[in-house]
Amino acid sequence: MSIQFQKNYTRVPSLEQAQFTLSPPLLKAFKGLVALSFITGLMGVHTYAKAETPNYTIEVIVFENLALKGWTEERWPDEIELPNTDNSVSLSAPQKSRLYLKKRNTQLTTVAEKVAKNYRILFHQAWSQNAYSPKKTPTVLIENDRAGSSNLLGTVKLYKTRFAHVQFDLEVEKRIPLKVREAVAENQQVDLDYLPTHWRFNLVESRKIKPGELHYIDHPLFGILVQIRKNN
Repeated sequence: MSIQFQKNYTRVPSLEQAQFTLSPPLLKAFKGLVALSFITGLMGVHTYAKAETPNYTIEVIVFENLALKGWTEERWPDEIELPNTDNSVSLSAPQKSRLYLKKRNTQLTTVAEKVAKNYRILFHQAWSQNAYSPKKTPTVLIENDRAGSSNLLGTVKLYKTRFAHVQFDLEVEKRIPLKVREAVAENQQVDLDYLPTHWRFNLVESRKIKPGELHYIDHPLFGILVQIRKNN
């Protein structure tokens, strides 16, 4: 014995078929309502997508080590690859950036003061920006904002995948201490005037970072402190 179920349904007429039952003014109003609903839906999707782009305040401190042992305990390459600063966004012109970049007041002043007791601060700034995907987020230019014998140039990228990440590519040109030059000249038995007066060092590093965490990125001759804070 088999049991069969009979489907009972009412066919819904299409919009063209509805023209036979709706008056022209009512049909026009109905079409307008459908179009309005579609546009409203698109606006909602756009607003949601924009709201999903996270915005952070990032604060960066770059400092150099003044101790002589950093020069003598490592073997440094003769040549390094310089940072690629093409298409980087400058902090001096934030209004033109698609990052919605804006300078902010620094909150790590106490930390910077402690660092300055034993090191020389080369850069200390804070700014807010959107964090897009790695391919969409441009780099932000980092340069010396304090006078000194060392030149700083490089970039930082704050981007978001599942987690927030910071990516640094920095180069510091430091004056070689006289004691180091004299020791090298004596060891190699060359005249002091034949030796360079400055040397270049680079640091390329990428880190996953959580809001509120203070990260230290180390190098024998300079270092980075970085923190991000989520904006509402």
